[in-house]
Amino acid sequence: MVYHSQKMNLSEVQLVSENESGRVTVCEDLASPERTRYSVFITSDHEIIARLHRAYNNANNISPDSELNYFSDQGEYLVVYPYVPARPLSRFYMGRDLPIPKCEEIVKNYIITCLATNLPWQVLYLALSQGLVNMARDGSVYLSYTMDLSLLDEDITESDCVGLCVGDILRMLSQKPNNIRWDLRALLVKRNERQAFNKFTDLYHDYEVVAGRHSKRGLIRRIILWFEENKDQLFRVLLIISIILVVFTLVTFLTNAIFGDVPWLRFFIRSFERIGTQSLVQ
Repeated sequence: MVYHSQKMNLSEVQLVSENESGRVTVCEDLASPERTRYSVFITSDHEIIARLHRAYNNANNISPDSELNYFSDQGEYLVVYPYVPARPLSRFYMGRDLPIPKCEEIVKNYIITCLATNLPWQVLYLALSQGLVNMARDGSVYLSYTMDLSLLDEDITESDCVGLCVGDILRMLSQKPNNIRWDLRALLVKRNERQAFNKFTDLYHDYEVVAGRHSKRGLIRRIILWFEENKDQLFRVLLIISIILVVFTLVTFLTNAIFGDVPWLRFFIRSFERIGTQSLVQ
């Protein structure tokens, strides 16, 4: 199926999801030399488009010139967003294997991505709730746009989006063992229980307060935190060393019991029997 507009000829190349209200697809622009791809929601329900229009027209968090990019063809409406390859945060964030500063950097990038979005809150909510938050290899966070727009709720506010964001962040931070004392996690849990976050600016401010405090940590506190975070690895290293020492001691004991001495100790003993040309043996 190919859909035509004045600027694009969109051909479906991948079906992402489908329901009775519409389908989410990835389309390729045949009119573009680069065959540019787009994330496209296709529906024949004009009420969905009307809700989207109202969301964009009433949004106070996006630039005034932001418009809903859509066209109609063959009795269907196509809502067009940029195509961004997915690299879901839920799959590629391995917080247990990352140092705390790196985890905090990713959290910051997540919050900034939501703050800087050019989507109305109702549409951002769909992106967050449908798992379209992605993490690049360098730790930066970005959104993809293969959203099922039929689920759009006009009553969604910024506070609802912040709630989803905080929930995701807490799940990220929970990958660290609870016995690691982590100021950011403790703060978010406490504030979230009181439902104190209504705006992304509030969330970012609290992050900056904790991050600023961490940057002023003393050397002793940093050393303690490093040991707390890496104590499992340290325990394994010490366990291996202890096993080696036990085996060495056991072999030494058995060798002494069987042969009456320990052969490999002769090397150390005989090393001191002669110094240069002078014999120390009487």
